[in-house]
Amino acid sequence: MPSDQRNRRNRLRLRLLRVAGRALATRPRRATGGPTRVLLLRPDHVGDVLLTAPAVALLRASLPGARLDYVVGPWSADAARHGPTVDRVWPLAYPGFTRRRRANLVAPYAVLVREAARLRRERYDLAVVFRPDHWWGALLALAAGVPVRVGGLTAETAPLLTHTYTAPPSEHAADQSLSMARLALQACGAPHADLCDSAMFAVTEPARAAAVDLWTRYGLEGRTVIGIHPGAGTPLKSWPNEHWAKVVDGLLSDGLRVVLVGAPDDGELLAAIKTHFAREPVPAACGQSLDVSAALYQRCALVIALDSGAAHLAAAVGTPTVRLYGPAPPDTFGPWPRRADQHVLMTRRLACVPCGHLEAPPCGARALPACMLALGVDDVLNVARAQLARV
Repeated sequence: MPSDQRNRRNRLRLRLLRVAGRALATRPRRATGGPTRVLLLRPDHVGDVLLTAPAVALLRASLPGARLDYVVGPWSADAARHGPTVDRVWPLAYPGFTRRRRANLVAPYAVLVREAARLRRERYDLAVVFRPDHWWGALLALAAGVPVRVGGLTAETAPLLTHTYTAPPSEHAADQSLSMARLALQACGAPHADLCDSAMFAVTEPARAAAVDLWTRYGLEGRTVIGIHPGAGTPLKSWPNEHWAKVVDGLLSDGLRVVLVGAPDDGELLAAIKTHFAREPVPAACGQSLDVSAALYQRCALVIALDSGAAHLAAAVGTPTVRLYGPAPPDTFGPWPRRADQHVLMTRRLACVPCGHLEAPPCGARALPACMLALGVDDVLNVARAQLARV
């Protein structure tokens, strides 16, 4: 879409959102003793839900008697179910996050009207929209009649929320979510508990058993195993297949074992990488549940991945990682909390890195951008070997 057309559309949308904000506005009310029904909204994917887990844990600890309903995309529902305890995980295919072309301009608003009617019946006291720029979620909470609505401050969200948070430059996404949770508690007059060390992802025993079965089938027991997850949610975070294969060959030459891990849609990617192997083939696990993937990572000595939910998942179960970053800023979307065993690789040779653009970066790339191509196979192997030497 041409930039002038996009700008006109954005200006029109902003005017309509301001009108909607005035037309649907309700007076915020403070529930006696704090909120009893809380609506949490997070439209993004697995990594974002994992990074929001500390904020959910804070709300759970601070509001032990409240009902917490967590509305997430079906693509990240398992991450929410295995995170801090909530009363209900409610999957919603958020428009704009399905990675499919929308049917028409009206479709997102038809979904909003339907979901708002359903949510209105729940009579929530408080809504927290964890994605800072998610005006659709803010409008949904407003249309659902939630009196106290908390989220990030943007031109689009401001008319729709009762309380807004402005993140300082380079604040990590997890800290942003925590700040929104604290603001929500303050807005409702509820004291906040101390930040607890809650698990970001709890692995089940059946998932551990599935991981043990794979280890047994491929003779991995008693060996140092490196997990590699080469997939990412966008082509702009990708790395060449032949590079991945060379990393695998390098690890095998060190006497290590490797297991390739992929999401349900990564079958073709893993198969393509296997065609480049110079040494023996390696086992691959693709299509398993998020729970089983977490159990696989838990058994690995190290996981090498792109800037993706897989890296956050591995870290959430305590496994060291090496992560390849390009367009996205690791200060905001990198490891959290920062630990010595969580390594970020990002080129320093390009002044534009990180640009922060995951759809249309200034360089014009649509896949395999220069910032990712600048990361070499030896860069990855050297960091991986250094981490393994520390164990």
